[in-house]
Amino acid sequence: MKKKSYLKGTASAIIPGLGQLLNKQVLKAIFFFLIFALFISLELQTGNYFVKEEYENQVAYNKIPGKDFGDSWYNSMLENYYGVKINSSVSSSDKARYLDLEFEEYLDEIGVDVVFNESKGKYDIKGMENLTEDKALKYFAMQLSKSSPRTYTNLKNGDVISYEDFDSINYKNIKTKEVLFYNEESEIFFYELRTELPDKSVKKEYVQTNLFTNNIIENPIVLDKNDGLIEVNKLNSFFTDENNNIYLSVEIKEGETKEVKFIKINFDNKLEYSLDNITLTKKVIQGPIYISETDFFEYYEPSLLHNGVRLQYKEPKIMNIFRFTMGQTFRTPGNNYNATDFEKLMLKVYFELNPDIRDNFVLQYDNFFHDKAGMFIKGYWSVVTLGNAKKQNFTSYNALREAMIGKVTSKDNISQYISLVESIPIQGHISTMMLVEGLIAVILSLFFFIFNVWSAMDAYKVQEQRRKEEKVFKTKEYFKSVWDNGFEYIVLSPALFVLAFISIMPILFGFIIAFTSISGNQSMVENFNYVGLKNFIALFDFNSSLGSSFGKAFWGVLGWTIIWAVLSTVTVFFGGFIQALILNSDKVVLRKLWRTILILPWAIPALLSQMVFSVMFKEVGFINQILRDIGVYNILQNIGILGKPFSEMTGFLKYFWLGNENIQWFTNAFNTNFVKTTLVVVNIWLGFPYFMALMTGIMTAIDKTLYEASDIDGATGFQKITKITIPLVLYSTAPILIMTFSGNFNNFGVIYFITGGGPNTGLASRGYAGSTDILISWMYSLTVDYSIYNMASAFSVLVFLFVGSITAWNLSKTRAFQGD
Repeated sequence: MKKKSYLKGTASAIIPGLGQLLNKQVLKAIFFFLIFALFISLELQTGNYFVKEEYENQVAYNKIPGKDFGDSWYNSMLENYYGVKINSSVSSSDKARYLDLEFEEYLDEIGVDVVFNESKGKYDIKGMENLTEDKALKYFAMQLSKSSPRTYTNLKNGDVISYEDFDSINYKNIKTKEVLFYNEESEIFFYELRTELPDKSVKKEYVQTNLFTNNIIENPIVLDKNDGLIEVNKLNSFFTDENNNIYLSVEIKEGETKEVKFIKINFDNKLEYSLDNITLTKKVIQGPIYISETDFFEYYEPSLLHNGVRLQYKEPKIMNIFRFTMGQTFRTPGNNYNATDFEKLMLKVYFELNPDIRDNFVLQYDNFFHDKAGMFIKGYWSVVTLGNAKKQNFTSYNALREAMIGKVTSKDNISQYISLVESIPIQGHISTMMLVEGLIAVILSLFFFIFNVWSAMDAYKVQEQRRKEEKVFKTKEYFKSVWDNGFEYIVLSPALFVLAFISIMPILFGFIIAFTSISGNQSMVENFNYVGLKNFIALFDFNSSLGSSFGKAFWGVLGWTIIWAVLSTVTVFFGGFIQALILNSDKVVLRKLWRTILILPWAIPALLSQMVFSVMFKEVGFINQILRDIGVYNILQNIGILGKPFSEMTGFLKYFWLGNENIQWFTNAFNTNFVKTTLVVVNIWLGFPYFMALMTGIMTAIDKTLYEASDIDGATGFQKITKITIPLVLYSTAPILIMTFSGNFNNFGVIYFITGGGPNTGLASRGYAGSTDILISWMYSLTVDYSIYNMASAFSVLVFLFVGSITAWNLSKTRAFQGD
């Protein structure tokens, strides 16, 4: 039955060699299975399938810079704790500061049994291994949270009200750090509102506001200037008088005069300066202030960032022995820990305090496909998703600075060993690296899948031969037939294997990023996403953010690119054709000499020629100097197209403006058609020698009898050229002509090295496209100068489709190819 053939084929498709084994072809089965085993071993060896975490969330926490202190460190902290407790030389006040009964209860809960041994005069600690780093951090977080509840503190009498019990309805939050502008006559305050306009300029407006509170002002006054207004800079520094009134220090700037004054904080937003005879005392206030008509409260929330200051967690008792042990560690010669390790510890404690932030962190940075899967599964996942973990910078852990490092006045302060940075950067998934590695894995897996398909087809075919009672090759005969019938493919396979990675893979990479959001200076080392056809749709949607600049610019650049490709191809072709006609004429003397001279531009490296032209045609270059010396400048100035600013040009002459002081061959921002024309003319010198040499050979091979017959028929010289020479030359050069068009479509060197794409380069409103940029030079600038890889890649895909389609269609229409 044919069903058995399908089953064996399917078996080999799943496990190569299994179908051959069922067909009792052992050697064949071993061959296919060894290849499959190599595939599986690569997957297993490059993965972490069997690696177990030593503690919870270890995979994610390993992404944080620094080392773990480990369980042994916390065991040494435990020993120090009971060492202090038994040490008679430690004062009772210090013991009260170090000892924490809640910590002892926690140790009992987790299975740490501590018993005082009277004979040895010390504590015996059993089950010390139960105090792991994970459990120690949980206790730290529990105590920090317990010691630092959210509260409101009355700034007049010091009463503390819990967050849950505070009625905030009748209170207003006040602004204590900002710059206002004051109209002394109308007693109105204004704040500065800045708006970025489409041309990247900033518009400033001054909008009416309150001095302290955030009350909404209906129909506020808006000024477009701050003339006559007094600048009031709130300094976020507070003072009190003997009546517990609170004052805010401000810097008053009127003209060039600056003066620091103190204004009374009040609910009515009145400007009241302190009297000279009042003594003010500085008061430390770090949190937001809420006021009513009678009371002032400071709000406290640990880790809250207010006016650039991070509110600190309050210190629980356990932090004293923690800092004592940490100080011992850092004072020990040759210790392996540094500030980065301590910052990692602080961040882990912060995560314990904020489970939601921790869970989100773990969700991103503990990914099975990225962290445990082998190269093939990870590769396919990488190509499909480009990763999901974004780069993050954590700063809130600095709220633990005073609790874990200690205040300046703390006895066990360890700030001399720890210098905190402002943030801890956690590198996310780098999409470019993941895409490259993913494509390598995908392409490599496809070569393995070839053997899967081969194995499945062979198992099916052998079973069918047996079912039909046909001859079945023995193993040796089978592989000999494979060698004989597939010799050319076997020989080419190493080259194809290498080509897949050095040619096909980069093409696929460039194609894929056209459908992503990769853009910006840091995008190559960060995570980005797929955006579907958004980059391509933007070329047709001029109202979108991308389309308003890149969409409009694309069509302008594409139009000029087509014009450039056509003109540069036609001019060099007929330039070479005319020179070949002249050199083939018997009337020309010293033809070898002229041919040698005219071939020189082809012999000189193109890059060198392009750089020379860019120098020769500068405003103060060699060409302009010659034109000035022979009087051409005077003629152009008399005509009115040279020697005056463009702003003074009127009528049709402004379309022929060449420059102010000198002719601006490649920098004329107001007459870009002149620059483009100059480029086309310069390109003739660079390109015609090739076609001249080519057509000279073709014309030499034309049968002379055709010309003799045309002479008998009375044909003129022009008729011989149009009826004999041009058709025969075109027949032979049509494929090359089309390839030259494709080459000029992507003629990067002439544009980049002569004009740099200018004039008018670097404008965001034009998609950073210069007036003479063609698509290839524009794409280069977008990638190298502006890092806008997604749009550049989208353009490259469109260029490939456009040039490839035009070239294929034209080649299919030529007689040379139709003849094949």
